[in-house]
Amino acid sequence: MKKSKEIDDQMVSLRVEDGIGYICIDVANESVNTLSPAMSGRMDEILEDLRREPKLVGAVIHSAKKDFIVGFDIKELKRYTQNPEGLDALVSQGHALMGKFESLGVPFVSAIHGNCLGGGLEVALACDARIASDSPKTKLGLPEVMLGVIPGAGGTQRLPRIVDLQVALDMILTGKQLNARKAKRVGLVDEVVHPSILLEVAAQKVRELSKEHKERDKALDFRSVVRDPTGAAMKLVASTPARTLVFSKAREQVLKKTGGHYPAPLKALEVIEVGLADGFEAGLKAESKAFVELLKTEVAQNLINLFFMKNEIDKDPVVPAKVEATKVERLGVLGAGLMGAGIVQLAAYKGYNVRLKDRDHDGLGWGLNYTNGLFQKQVKRKSLSHAEADICMGRVSGTTTYDGFERCELIVEAVFEDLELKQAILKDIESLGNSETIFASNTSTIPISKIAEHAQRPENVIGMHFFSPVHKMPLLEIIRTSKTSDRAIATTLKVGRDMGKTCIVVGDGPGFFTSRVIGSYINEAGWILQEGASVEAIDRTMEKFGFPVGPLKLMDEVGIDVGQKAAKVLGEAFKHRLDQPTALQAIADEGRKGRKNGKGFYLYGEDSKGVDTSVYDKLPGGKKRVDPETEEIRDRIWLAMLNECAYCLEESIASSPRDIDIGVIFGLGFPPFRGGICRYADTVGIRNVVERLNRLADKHGRRLRPAQILVDMAEKQQSFYAR
Repeated sequence: MKKSKEIDDQMVSLRVEDGIGYICIDVANESVNTLSPAMSGRMDEILEDLRREPKLVGAVIHSAKKDFIVGFDIKELKRYTQNPEGLDALVSQGHALMGKFESLGVPFVSAIHGNCLGGGLEVALACDARIASDSPKTKLGLPEVMLGVIPGAGGTQRLPRIVDLQVALDMILTGKQLNARKAKRVGLVDEVVHPSILLEVAAQKVRELSKEHKERDKALDFRSVVRDPTGAAMKLVASTPARTLVFSKAREQVLKKTGGHYPAPLKALEVIEVGLADGFEAGLKAESKAFVELLKTEVAQNLINLFFMKNEIDKDPVVPAKVEATKVERLGVLGAGLMGAGIVQLAAYKGYNVRLKDRDHDGLGWGLNYTNGLFQKQVKRKSLSHAEADICMGRVSGTTTYDGFERCELIVEAVFEDLELKQAILKDIESLGNSETIFASNTSTIPISKIAEHAQRPENVIGMHFFSPVHKMPLLEIIRTSKTSDRAIATTLKVGRDMGKTCIVVGDGPGFFTSRVIGSYINEAGWILQEGASVEAIDRTMEKFGFPVGPLKLMDEVGIDVGQKAAKVLGEAFKHRLDQPTALQAIADEGRKGRKNGKGFYLYGEDSKGVDTSVYDKLPGGKKRVDPETEEIRDRIWLAMLNECAYCLEESIASSPRDIDIGVIFGLGFPPFRGGICRYADTVGIRNVVERLNRLADKHGRRLRPAQILVDMAEKQQSFYAR
């Protein structure tokens, strides 16, 4: 007969049955479980209760929610930034709690379903085994570096002792998350099972471990042995010079990827190396010290603020709560080019049934092949099985007519940037007779109100500006006109978020928000190039500032011809204040399109790299380039971007500094460690920004004269964010 004992709590409960303790984590009134001082205190009490159990075999840790534990409560963590003594105590509490799992004398097994991240994975790492569900929602990772810190509850020490060192470094230094299958392959989890038998298998694992290791401390004490799947390999890595070589290479890669702007990955490397060289306890001390130091840095503060901004924008209803989004069961996509096919692939992957149309069978075939190719890449990376890829592709159908589009609740138009073509397509869709169909244009520059100028139902017309490649770029810019209905906004927001996008809703106008701002980035770079600077100096300066690529390299990637088409739209719309260089058009007129035709600012081909110096032949000064000071290049370009952001705020294209910062970081590559362009401007000081812009305008032209909103803010000593 089963014997059970239960202890309930609003955060963690304990049930003991047949000698196995079931520790259930379920934080009351919260959608997810997070660690906190209160949670740690309660967990410590439960472990003491277990210590007093006379015939305890072991324990299973599991969650009552859809996720395991998603990490430490970031709101709690932020409170400690001005309390170093309290932060020291917090980290010590975490280390002590994880150590108690290891010292209780019985095996612990974590039963993981859903997200197991940050402190949640550190709890699992302190257990003797990890059983994960095969749900696609199960993810394991240590994403702390994305907040500017490192794992602070022993993760830097335990993970390299459980999985291969290269795997551990990859996870800790990049925040990479693994699905259950990959976690099993690398040795992070012991078994992957169906969610319905997760607890049963975890309990069975406890009994197996109890039988095999009666004296747990001797067999599995992390503090007295170096544990890894290969044993000898870890001992080799832990010794010099093998360790030195591994860490030297990792350090090089970190610096190459981050440009040295993010201190957390470098500090994580130091801490891991200390643990391998000097032992587990020394590693924990180094981890604790580094965590406290990093949390106080400006980078960490900016990344934590960004975390909260993203959470806010992902939950922002934008429209009144009473407005219901239309349930989209069938999504139509018009245009089977790179963007259209990319939208189709992502939508089908997220579970939507998608109908794709192109004007002819050749175009349609290309789009379907591209879509299928993206699924096959996922199969190759083992993020999808062959069967799952087939199911996803089975959600996609193609046509060269409008057959089936009358049943689509949402149709996304992704054809060429031609106003008359888009208007004609909208007319065709409206003629199908479904008055509820929402028509979303993927245009990057043409005002949505112009597309809807002759529409029968302009309230159903909206913009959904995806970024390329669709499956990688996280931002979706949703454009509302004065006539767009709340239903259309709610529906596109719901679909965008279901597709995994971070959505900003902006006002209508030429270029909307993102195209205007990235246009200013490229436009000012074009002026600097025309005045005699080298391509290398311009791109190198902005990459050192923190952008993933410089403006001229970006032109090559997007397509010089595409960029110039957008520039013409923006130049016409803002000709009263926006001067454009002739250099970029001269380069486009040469037939240079960038990477896609192998002819741009840079050389392309197997043996080619660097700048194509023949690009200077059509420019003033020819191949003899004279580079301005790095500071001037940097300030002209980033301040031109900021100025355009300010105009967008002034004109109600963007509704808030928060939306601007999310847009420039997630859509345009503005460096996250700076917190966003508005937050960075606050750091520089708005008065300093205005003075610098005026000096630059006096020297280089009216386009750099500060927007009135910036002038007003400077006079009133205001900032974008409350201080």
